[in-house]
Amino acid sequence: MSAIERERVSPARELKPRFFGAVRGEILKLSRMRGTWVMVGLAVLLFLVVLGAFASEPNARASLHDNPHAWLVLRLNVFTTIFDAGAGIFLLIAAARLVAMEYSAGTIRVLLGRGTGRLQLLSAKLLTLALAGLALLLVYALAATVYVYATVVGWEGSFSPVANQSSAWHDLGLNVVLALISIGINILLGTTAAVVGRSLAFGLGAALAFFPADNFGTIIMSLLNRLTNQHIWNDATAYLLGPNLNALQPLLLPGQRAAFAEPLVKVDATHTLMVIGIYATVFLVASMVLTARRDVLQ
Repeated sequence: MSAIERERVSPARELKPRFFGAVRGEILKLSRMRGTWVMVGLAVLLFLVVLGAFASEPNARASLHDNPHAWLVLRLNVFTTIFDAGAGIFLLIAAARLVAMEYSAGTIRVLLGRGTGRLQLLSAKLLTLALAGLALLLVYALAATVYVYATVVGWEGSFSPVANQSSAWHDLGLNVVLALISIGINILLGTTAAVVGRSLAFGLGAALAFFPADNFGTIIMSLLNRLTNQHIWNDATAYLLGPNLNALQPLLLPGQRAAFAEPLVKVDATHTLMVIGIYATVFLVASMVLTARRDVLQ
């Protein structure tokens, strides 16, 4: 290659879009979506409602004094359930919008035409969504911690009734793990729905309908089991994503309850983790393969 050719190639290489530049662009897009801040505002309102419910709980102070562990378990159960549901909806909508908007607006061709790789763009969106999920978890955990600390100190004079519970920190760690699993699966589901449909309407509809259909499916399976007397219908619920996610919380944390439908047959934590892992892998592989291989015609 001659010196002139090297000079021509070098600037092109320098101008090639970089991954973290793409991430900054996706963060900017997400932060400028009006819906993002509307959902954050609704989440704050929901959190305040939960705190109000706790404040009006009868005998709450006596419960803390008599059984600090049970008092804390209830709050961890509710806080985790609220986060998984609220942050899950937020991430499903954010993921579907962030990915599908490029197809609906036609900007995907512009981005690819400027040299951004397909998988590079998808990875930037996934990392942006993961950072958003972690930010939500950090702020939520901080707010819940302040509430618990202020309540315990205000009612008991010190934090020792809870701090001295040897299992409290173990339970807290597992609740964080549950929240991280929820963050990951909701991001992957919303992204895959958008990639499959390549439409904002389809992505949002499919992402938001998946878990309600999954949970309602246990009712349908139960009815079919009664009508046909075939246990296979109940067995099938052990492989539904939503019920396995719901069952994971009481399986890992005895004493906590699932807020939504669980499998109609007995499952253990290993089974639920394997099912969730398989779904997550399928979502990720499908979104990557479809992004990399399908033509962009819009």
